[in-house]
Amino acid sequence: TVSVIGGVAEGSKQGRKAAWKFVKDNWEELHNRYQGGFLISRLIKLSVDGFANEKMAAEVKSFFESHQAPAAERTVQQCCENILLNAAWLKRDTDDIHQYLLQRKGPPTV
Repeated sequence: TVSVIGGVAEGSKQGRKAAWKFVKDNWEELHNRYQGGFLISRLIKLSVDGFANEKMAAEVKSFFESHQAPAAERTVQQCCENILLNAAWLKRDTDDIHQYLLQRKGPPTV
């Protein structure tokens, strides 16, 4: 289950949102199944790691404040920090990346 959820989350932006929704909607069962083991941390990391906006960081933090996962507490903190770092990177570099891509004249040469 963890690998499948991770595969869905890593596949696309829509997959990431779907995986996170699945985890939230099925948290009680997933937590009961994996609590205390390393898989609960892996599940959390795989399902939220690719997010990159402050709203999602707040949502993840809020969810785990009301749905405790003691074995994964540090993972939740790290994931929220990573989401905020991704958001800051996008905010800082989006315009430069956009300009770079606009200036490219064709496909890269090998």
